[in-house]
Amino acid sequence: MNAMRRRGFTLVELMISLVLIGIVMAGALRMFRGVSAAVSSTVDRMDAMQNLRYGLTTLERELRNAGTGTVETQPTVVFINDRVVLFNADLVSPIAGSATAVFYNPDADPNATNAPTTAQKFGIATVGTLYPDTTYRTAYPSGSVSQAEAVMFWFELDTSTTRTDDYHLVRQVNNNPPDEVARNLLPYPGRPFLEWMRTDASGNLILVPTASLPWRHIQAIHGSLADTAAQGALIDSVRAVRVNLYATNGLLPPREVVRSLVTTIRIPNAGLTKQRSCGDQPIFGRPVTAINTGTPGAPRVRVSWAAGVDETGGETDVESYLIYRRTAAASFDEAMATIAAGLGTYTFDDASVLGDSTYYYAVAALDCTPLESSTSSSPLVLVLP
Repeated sequence: MNAMRRRGFTLVELMISLVLIGIVMAGALRMFRGVSAAVSSTVDRMDAMQNLRYGLTTLERELRNAGTGTVETQPTVVFINDRVVLFNADLVSPIAGSATAVFYNPDADPNATNAPTTAQKFGIATVGTLYPDTTYRTAYPSGSVSQAEAVMFWFELDTSTTRTDDYHLVRQVNNNPPDEVARNLLPYPGRPFLEWMRTDASGNLILVPTASLPWRHIQAIHGSLADTAAQGALIDSVRAVRVNLYATNGLLPPREVVRSLVTTIRIPNAGLTKQRSCGDQPIFGRPVTAINTGTPGAPRVRVSWAAGVDETGGETDVESYLIYRRTAAASFDEAMATIAAGLGTYTFDDASVLGDSTYYYAVAALDCTPLESSTSSSPLVLVLP
């Protein structure tokens, strides 16, 4: 039986097949290229918006809390111009249950959780003027250092890019190194980055002429006659700031994406005077003892005191007690713990001490204003190795 001969593809059929495959592949490539371009465009837009949102969210969240936890002599807004704002606020505390802080962070930098002292002066961005000119304390001129740190935001030319017109938003707390919050920011055409608004004599909100800036507190004591007679009265009238900027995704054309934003941030605490809702500064007036109660390899100190004068009598307005600790060479600046009032006697066990070291402890009473009493210090205590 003869085998059947199989017929193959002719040259014409092969050419037609190749043409059809080419047409299909070209269409598929065009589709994939379009999808890829759409995805890239979406990513570029998202990069620009995320950059914009993060920077503005950080600025708005912290500036709205300006004035939180400040003491009576400490101003809320310290300095403003068209690119810079410096204010005081107790944003972060390493103490759980802090009576004044907005946020709790046990790992917070100790140099960024209370007011800077005059020994920690730093330059105000764009002008170089040093701040602070006084050490703000819970009781003037003595008392522990205020828990409200100095926070500064400013828009600065970004010299790390090839462009000559882009800025980044920078944040600094006290005299610590500054951190970059957002980058690839451009000036809004015809407007400054920051436009300030204040209240007039009738209580209406009006725009502050940029030509009249900068404004700053130039007196040590906020609210004093010398302060209000100078620029302090002007800066205390600030109630809001309008932020104007463009943000890009950091790419060059044709992939550059630019987004604009104009938003107004209210500053509700600006210009407010600290009210003594619980009356006068509380009186503590009790001795404090500190005794080594640790064992070798497990150092510990027990701090003890009796209820303050104004808890059991007087104004009876003590709500909590602040515990301070220092070495012989340091000062009582940042409270290490707080204990709620309501007992006749109090103890606090400090297990964070180091062996073969010496410490002083102090305790202060805190009322609901909050105002802090003067501190009572313990004798020097030696911790066993």
